Amino acid sequence: MLSEGYIEQAREKHGRLLIVDDEEAVLQALRRLFHRQYDVVTHTSGAAALEQLKTDAFDLIISDMRMPGMSGAELLKSCFEQYPDMIRILLTGYSDLESAIKAVNEGNIYRYISKPWDNDQLRAVVAEAIDTRDLRSANERLNAHIVEQNEELARLNRELQDKYQEKSDQVGEAEARLTDAYRNLRQEFNSMVHILVSIMERRNGEEKDSSERIARLAKEFAEFSGLEGQQIQDVYYAALLRNIGKVSLPDAVLSKAIAQMSQSEKQEYARFTINGQTTLMLLEPLQNASSIIRSHMELYNGKGFPDKLSGDAIPKEARILRIVNDYVEVQREHNFLGETLDEESARAYLLKMAGQRYDRELVDIFMDVLEDFSEGVVPNMERIPIEEARVGMTLAGNLVSPAGVVLLSEGTCLTERHVAKLQAMQRQFEGHDIRLHVRRETAADKG
Repeated sequence: MLSEGYIEQAREKHGRLLIVDDEEAVLQALRRLFHRQYDVVTHTSGAAALEQLKTDAFDLIISDMRMPGMSGAELLKSCFEQYPDMIRILLTGYSDLESAIKAVNEGNIYRYISKPWDNDQLRAVVAEAIDTRDLRSANERLNAHIVEQNEELARLNRELQDKYQEKSDQVGEAEARLTDAYRNLRQEFNSMVHILVSIMERRNGEEKDSSERIARLAKEFAEFSGLEGQQIQDVYYAALLRNIGKVSLPDAVLSKAIAQMSQSEKQEYARFTINGQTTLMLLEPLQNASSIIRSHMELYNGKGFPDKLSGDAIPKEARILRIVNDYVEVQREHNFLGETLDEESARAYLLKMAGQRYDRELVDIFMDVLEDFSEGVVPNMERIPIEEARVGMTLAGNLVSPAGVVLLSEGTCLTERHVAKLQAMQRQFEGHDIRLHVRRETAADKG
């Protein structure tokens, strides 16, 4: 029998979990499920858990919904107010669904899991939560490392100047060292940028390497448009990292089309370009790219965001990126048009809106670029109605309930049990248009 406040002594653990349930059998089952990967602490009441949190820190808390005294919703709301960095997960039965949805909103809960839970799903949710936290920490460390590298480059420049004053005959050697240092720094910088892109794509549910293909299209467009040298490189980096500001958006916002968002969610979403600029502006090599990212959602008619710029007041680089971004977006599900266009229709849409949403001259140039660009830029994914779910399908994005709660994670391969639960959810949310984001079948798959 587990005692109150039992702490699992571990060897190599990936984090600390606090699990709260008034049933000892549930605590034992969850401790067995997680003790190999994590430090596990269990309690049978919310009050005991809050007392433990006064002295100990945890990465994640899992709480049952129905408990005597303090409910799981009340406990997780208190944790959100006192320990906002701790990830919160709620266990609940189907009969508690409305209470669970309310708790998700009030306690900013990361996920809710229905009882009886699926062990693999619950392990995956916890691992994803810890990974997301780690990825954000890695992003901060990478930013700090780039700043340190820039300081090192500045130091080498100062050293070169000092040596020039002391001995002019050593200038050639110092210049060679500086050139080597700069080359190495540039290589490291490019590697770090692509690590950031990988983190961004994973968090935002984007297809792996899709940003690189879009960035190459934007770079070719910039060349056709008469930009040169560093300007072209800035457009490339801006296209790569255009969605970096979405990393901090909550799942409830990130998973919706703009038309589905509430007013407050739209306001939060509209800050993602400012968030992106703020994230990158302190990195000297990305200062210009960060400014492009801030303005790339402006529209030629002045109805974009965040600064309501219009016409030539929008930097040319940002006008270029907006055209590329919208060309890709209108071919994806849940876009701002409300319908998915094919490649030919996407071109027709850009031409139709030239002079309104987009710079007419640049749209004409972009048509020529598309004739020359042979790579595909739209992910091999599709969204289907929930009733069309079949065993063996693989989710290409998180399944989100009408309340904004992630029910199944990207990469889940649907089983008979999943399909049965999806059919039950369809009946429960009758009247809501719930769709699955799945990978399209290729000819090889069908064969």
